Amino acid sequence: MMIKKLTLGGLFILSCSITSAQQLARVQEKGLIGFIKKDGTFQIAPQYKDAQDQSEGKIAVYNGSKWGFVDKDANYIVQPQYDNARSFSQGMAMVKSSKGWQYIDSLGQEMKAISSKRVYEFNDGVAFYRDDSNLVGLINNKQEVVLAPTYDVIRPFKGGYAKIAKNKKWGIIDNLGKEIVAPNYDDIGDFNAGFVWAKKQNNWYIVSGQTEILVPAVSKIENIENPDFILVQQGNKVGFMTAEGKWAIAATYDDARNFQHGLAPVKMNGKWGFVDTTGKMIIPVAYHDALSFSPEGLAAVKDGKWGFIDRAGKVVIPFQYDITAALTFKKQEKGFIDGLARVKLNGKWGFIDTKGNLLGNKWFDNAELFQN
Repeated sequence: MMIKKLTLGGLFILSCSITSAQQLARVQEKGLIGFIKKDGTFQIAPQYKDAQDQSEGKIAVYNGSKWGFVDKDANYIVQPQYDNARSFSQGMAMVKSSKGWQYIDSLGQEMKAISSKRVYEFNDGVAFYRDDSNLVGLINNKQEVVLAPTYDVIRPFKGGYAKIAKNKKWGIIDNLGKEIVAPNYDDIGDFNAGFVWAKKQNNWYIVSGQTEILVPAVSKIENIENPDFILVQQGNKVGFMTAEGKWAIAATYDDARNFQHGLAPVKMNGKWGFVDTTGKMIIPVAYHDALSFSPEGLAAVKDGKWGFIDRAGKVVIPFQYDITAALTFKKQEKGFIDGLARVKLNGKWGFIDTKGNLLGNKWFDNAELFQN
């Protein structure tokens, strides 16, 4: 397994003006990229051949020849001069020139990189670092070694934790390089809420630090989002288990998704509905597919096309949309996020509010989620 070579920033204390940056969404119209505000109007009219998402008040843009960086008013902060570029993260961005990939700071000044075989993505404040041993460690944005090259593999960090492998055994570290779960397992999930699933010699475990609980007679454990309701497969059926390894809801469903706001989508006899935390069916199985409820109290459900229901099962937004992410853009989050849902209708993408109103009364060839 290889470490993915990507490009983002480092560890930097951001100013209030950056953290409070206006949210913008990247959209495509007639082959050009622009950015809209949350009122649906253009902040930057479509004019770029390509662009990254806004990050820290800066946007990497491609003019058809070279990459540079603009502010939210489309004024160049860094003139187009690079063969490729990625978004800023914590005061740093990666750019590619004839010298290869390197870092620049928020003023566009090149930053000297620590001696390493490659320059890697920064996320959660650290980046991968290889030396001549071909092992992997971590550095911060000051090019200081946080973790000396120690592991064969480090996966990208999620929420401050990453999977690591040594001698083909997997564990977990945090972004300070501390070993949270020793690399003793044949496979391991994403660490969250203090827990992670792990597999060893065909046995499944729920692990917290040095404590492991054997979960017998199961065929799969999903990544843990809620320790009180962990999705577990037993044979061909799915149920919910606590982090102590006890069944919260017996494995009686053909499929299920995680609980959100007290309800979980479950599948029985080819149809989806919703149960509460006691396993009581609250919304009868009637849909071809269903996603978890959002904080707005709406869930995306599919009946031929996708629509949205409330917690009582009432259809609030009719079944007429697609919600699969656009091919040229990569963020896959579906359903309502901060009051808006990205949807597709008649081959075009846009955003609707919780009443089904189209943001800005406008559709696009592609649309990305809003970013700070």
